[in-house]
Amino acid sequence: MFCNKCGNELTTDSDFCNKCGAPIERFADEPEMTLEESIAFAEKFKTRYTTIERLEHEIADNEATIARPVRQTAGQYSFFRFYWKYLIFAVVSFFACDLFALIFSSSEGALYFFFAMMFISPIVILIVGAVRAGNRRIEENNAILSGNQRALQQRKDLIERTSSLKKDLASHKRALEKDEYQIPTSLRKASSMTQILMLLRSGKASNLTDAYRILGK
Repeated sequence: MFCNKCGNELTTDSDFCNKCGAPIERFADEPEMTLEESIAFAEKFKTRYTTIERLEHEIADNEATIARPVRQTAGQYSFFRFYWKYLIFAVVSFFACDLFALIFSSSEGALYFFFAMMFISPIVILIVGAVRAGNRRIEENNAILSGNQRALQQRKDLIERTSSLKKDLASHKRALEKDEYQIPTSLRKASSMTQILMLLRSGKASNLTDAYRILGK
């Protein structure tokens, strides 16, 4: 028998735990489990402890993530970031038309054409570039804003999920209170229940109490 409060092993004639002083009347007369009952008991608590340990690990990971600052992109892109290349294109276009005008200066029609294009081409490039650069700036800045909002929403969702996990964890721990007093404190984990099941199924332990004694050696 083991203390319901601290898990200390008790003698059969004890009325109180010799370690913490808690009364033991409620389980002093409990019969010893059979092998089948011990296996079923260990399987049940292995599942429960596995669930609890998984929840505890996930909560710890989530809280570590929540504790870190949310990564957000600071600032926004300027118009010039996307427009500067069109300025270069406009200058190149101006001098290219000037060059062609010199090359074809012997042809009056070609000369007038390239002379006109020296001014028309850069203006068209600058106008088209302004529209495209403006649209690109809006798209990129919206992407930044969306990314920041998504990061904040993910943090909010993680906080809500962690809160839900904590409620589940508390519920599972409450479910243990009825029978957990039969397990020593040092063995209240999934790995210990796995060891107990191996002892019981292999025949090395005849029941739960026998398995506890073997593990205590």
